[in-house]
Amino acid sequence: MFERTDAEDRQGPRWISLFLGGAFLVVVVVAALHFSEEHAFIRLARQAKPAWLVLALGLQAATYLTQGAIWGHVVAAAGFRLPRRTTFELGLAKLFADQVVPSAGLSSSVLVAKALEQRRGPPAAVRAAVLINMASYHLAYVLALSVALAIMWQNGSAHAVVMVPACLFLAFSFALAAAIIALSGRVPDGLRTAMGRMRASRALFAFMAGADPALVRSLRVLAHTIGLQLAIVLLDATTLWTLIVALAGRASAAGVFASFMIASLVRTMGILPGGLGTFEATSVLTLRMLGMDLEVALSATLLFRGLTFWLPMLPGYWCSRRAVSGRVSAAVQPYAP
Repeated sequence: MFERTDAEDRQGPRWISLFLGGAFLVVVVVAALHFSEEHAFIRLARQAKPAWLVLALGLQAATYLTQGAIWGHVVAAAGFRLPRRTTFELGLAKLFADQVVPSAGLSSSVLVAKALEQRRGPPAAVRAAVLINMASYHLAYVLALSVALAIMWQNGSAHAVVMVPACLFLAFSFALAAAIIALSGRVPDGLRTAMGRMRASRALFAFMAGADPALVRSLRVLAHTIGLQLAIVLLDATTLWTLIVALAGRASAAGVFASFMIASLVRTMGILPGGLGTFEATSVLTLRMLGMDLEVALSATLLFRGLTFWLPMLPGYWCSRRAVSGRVSAAVQPYAP
């Protein structure tokens, strides 16, 4: 298992990051309000369509089920199964860890791996599940962001300030996914020696070497998990579009998808937890570029972040504590088709 560093044991920096992100978010909201009209927000509140808001909530619940299905599918491919409730809780727990600790998904991977091991999951399959989740996420991100950039290019809104970092991140994501798949189960001694001087590197290589290579390199498993990761992206983008419709706004689904992916890119590249503040600023800016009213762009973005960031915070914390509490409610069981 990955070793915990001293930095991970200190809770202070995490909450400082959340405070800084919250402060930046306040600046974004105040700046947007300065250039908008107060009565416009009152009009939007009166025109809001509750049915669409309920639909957005349902779409977000589906993302947790889909995230949990990734773990369940990989474990099933290894010949075992997890109860659906457990996979749902793991999906919420992973979301919480990703939001609070900006560590490129490593902290959430450690949490889920520990939870699966406590449920007596086969160690090689558990490690393979973590690596498949990381590789499939980055490969799905490459596909989704490529589509978003193509949409922007088609609409004539592809600026160098967006395209250059996006293309660099695409190359990085693809290379990282390829490295995870190639090195799983067989980290070369030369690379282990050259990169293994740091404790974190030694732990990472040991983790990768212990994964089931056949499972990580299974095209069927990879294709299935990439599809699930893309489904999460589409569910999130559709949630944002649904909230725009709920506020009586109008925007093309393709344009909203491109806006969401660019805002997600900024969130991923940032150092603040969950891209707090930076995601909102980018989302409002890109939605404005689509011709949307500032009031609708800001309101839809804040509602979206309320559903995806703030609302799952407490249940995500509860699920993360429950996942690694040691009180195992359900162990993995032999899979019987």
